[in-house]
Amino acid sequence: MSYSVLIIEDDPMVADIISQFLNRVTTTLFEPIIIVGCLEDAKLQMTMTTIDLLLVDVYLPDGKGTDFLTELRKKHNSVATIMITAADDRETVRQAMTNGVVDYLIKPFQMKRFNQAIQKFIMLEKIALGKEKLSQQDINEYFQGESQLKNLDMKLPKGISDATLKLIITTISTFSESFSNHMLSQSVALSRVTTKKYLDYLVENDLLKVKTTYLEVGRPLTQYTVNHLKSDKLQHLMP
Repeated sequence: MSYSVLIIEDDPMVADIISQFLNRVTTTLFEPIIIVGCLEDAKLQMTMTTIDLLLVDVYLPDGKGTDFLTELRKKHNSVATIMITAADDRETVRQAMTNGVVDYLIKPFQMKRFNQAIQKFIMLEKIALGKEKLSQQDINEYFQGESQLKNLDMKLPKGISDATLKLIITTISTFSESFSNHMLSQSVALSRVTTKKYLDYLVENDLLKVKTTYLEVGRPLTQYTVNHLKSDKLQHLMP
């Protein structure tokens, strides 16, 4: 399933970073990703396209993102919204929360924190999908993270370091597609023997999928991909 996104951000560099971060969330397809630099253009886009997720700055050339969100709610538009802004004053945060934002990120933000906000949006969408009424358990899963957001309970075997495992998982999260042991080894500056041990461990725990292609010439090509069904658990092992 794909979700349409409207980014309302007047700084082109920040808008590009947000767009790149969205494209690195491997579990979900965000398409189209529309970027506008002012509220007037945002209003126009929302009349032309069905938007599933708004990523909104507060301070914009023609107004405040929080006021724009208040207007939307008065029109009974409940589109999911994540505020991404430098505004850190209590009143702005309160206004955003009152208008039901999924999350609130203060610039500068890291990929891990951004991903947490996106996972909250995805969880909310999945919980509500096809349901007219939600159970208390459904609501607990979103507000308390009782199932999807639990850390993975895995005992590390001898020879697997927690710090190195987190480094490798963090690096894997930056790969947009499948990757090889050689590619991972170069990225983390460890030997291929070492990284292969960690890859085998992740494969054994069903967090990675492995595919070997036998070529007519040379060694077989082994590629790894994240198991999308277990990606949330993989992300929660990140530092």
